Amino acid sequence: MDWILPLIAGLGIGSLLKSVVDHLIARRSLVTSRMYQERREAYLGLLDALHRAAVAPSNENSKTFALWQTRCDLFGSPDVARCVQEIVDTNDNQSERRVAFERLIAIMRADLSS
Repeated sequence: MDWILPLIAGLGIGSLLKSVVDHLIARRSLVTSRMYQERREAYLGLLDALHRAAVAPSNENSKTFALWQTRCDLFGSPDVARCVQEIVDTNDNQSERRVAFERLIAIMRADLSS
């Protein structure tokens, strides 16, 4: 009979620990999912803004692109930010810009799949 009380207490502590671990795992999963969604939205918005700026150059489209570039700086990887800056820097050279764009797409794809 002396072993019943420690057994019950042990089961209570075990279930409490399991609840804490389950909560931490669920929270981590939620944060990971949210960051993925933020990155995805930033990347798609950036590509849309880049397209609009290329098709219809205007001051408004340039500002929209700069906004999405900033969102990619906040939520994206440093490699994506570097590639976006390469696209801006190679605006006058179409062949270099095409290479920078292809690199940007590859890095975005790798970042979203990791």
